[in-house]
Amino acid sequence: MLESEAIVVNVVNGTTFIEPQTSSGCGGKNCATQGCSTAVLTQLFSQSPKSLEVQNPISARVGERVVVGLQEGAFLKSAIAVYLLPLMALLIGAALGIYWAGYNEKSDLYAGFGALVGLISSVFVLKYFAPAFLPLSAQPIILRRL
Repeated sequence: MLESEAIVVNVVNGTTFIEPQTSSGCGGKNCATQGCSTAVLTQLFSQSPKSLEVQNPISARVGERVVVGLQEGAFLKSAIAVYLLPLMALLIGAALGIYWAGYNEKSDLYAGFGALVGLISSVFVLKYFAPAFLPLSAQPIILRRL
């Protein structure tokens, strides 16, 4: 199981949201103060913290530091879904566009349009139907308090 530290930032109607605690890639405790290049890059390219929805079987409250876990296989399955599905939809859309164009001078236009439609449709499929495809074990869970 992959584990990471986080802080509980919100609990609304039984739904718990956490903010993961970022750390430098080298793992040094004084990395940011001593000018480690990894810390500088992290500060330069990092976005504002994102809150994530997690399962909360231990009833953690707002402000508590917790350890969040995720099954190893769940991470891989999610990555495949997020990267492979749009790619496949793009290629299938382009192939269908070429097929419908009938191999004429506008086949490139139809291929581009079909690829765009396939890509956009995959985004909607992932947004609205991914929770049904991915098992409950794919969602992060709060394991314990720190």
